[in-house]
Amino acid sequence: MAGKAGVEDDIMSDINVVPLVDIVLVLLIIFMVTASFIVKPAIEMELPKADTGEHNERNQFSLILGKGGEIAIGKTTYTEDQIPGEFEARYLAYREEKRASGEKEGRAYSDSELDRMASEELTMVIQADKDVSHGRVIHFIDLARKTGIMKYAFNVEAPKDESAAPAADGSVGESN
Repeated sequence: MAGKAGVEDDIMSDINVVPLVDIVLVLLIIFMVTASFIVKPAIEMELPKADTGEHNERNQFSLILGKGGEIAIGKTTYTEDQIPGEFEARYLAYREEKRASGEKEGRAYSDSELDRMASEELTMVIQADKDVSHGRVIHFIDLARKTGIMKYAFNVEAPKDESAAPAADGSVGESN
């Protein structure tokens, strides 16, 4: 109607989702970029490769030895002088954990039983860069054993190339 003056009150019945999708994608990109920084280990290292590595997760802690001399237990870095005290603290904490779990079950462990359980069950997983000397690794194993931590394992990385693995019968393939 040509003679009608006024503003039409049309109700917007559509929701524009394009700006919402843009914001979600930007947030996703920010999350992915920051997540890569969060997951980074405390010490950069290249683990040695082994075909027979296995995954084991019980009563363990990680000792990380970097090629530049860095030392960490878990995500915390230490000086070499602090390591014996940290080993002792972990050993005693494991004993107390065993004592508390025994008390919950109505069982009291003697000190010798707690020492035996700790030395048999507490495991130090060594993550040493492939360039760390053998003597340095042995030094830290010796420090752990003096504390009472008798079990240790080595963290290795499985090789990425499956063709380099030996055949199931132990023979090595030949190429002509």
